[in-house]
Amino acid sequence: MRFSTFAAVLAAPLALGACVTANATLLGPRQNRAPVPEQEVRVFLSEDSIPGSCERLAIINTSGDADMTDESQMVRAARRRAGQLGANAIQLRGTREPGTGTRIASVILPGVTANRKGEMLAFHCTAPQAGLFGTVREFLGLAD
Repeated sequence: MRFSTFAAVLAAPLALGACVTANATLLGPRQNRAPVPEQEVRVFLSEDSIPGSCERLAIINTSGDADMTDESQMVRAARRRAGQLGANAIQLRGTREPGTGTRIASVILPGVTANRKGEMLAFHCTAPQAGLFGTVREFLGLAD
């Protein structure tokens, strides 16, 4: 019993260190949209692949310890945060790794962190209009 409690105490900082935080900056007035489950939030890599029926809702910034997290954890955190806002898609804008100097300083100096940072855009996409007319409207950027 003592060993399991001791192991849990030692593992707690590691589990907390692996956290990725995601915050959002709304790009317009707050809209009351129903939350979207994380697994239903689509991920776009380039702006060209985003359908014309998508509306930008927010910029999502993610941050996590570079040694304890990876890009997939950052994308999951962004999808979760976007879903909380009612967004059903995100576009990956970029990831920045800490420099060598920051990594060294984080080992030597208390309070200095070496965080990986990411930026994504959150979108709410409506279903595209059906038929030839809808396709032409979307191609021309006239879809609602």
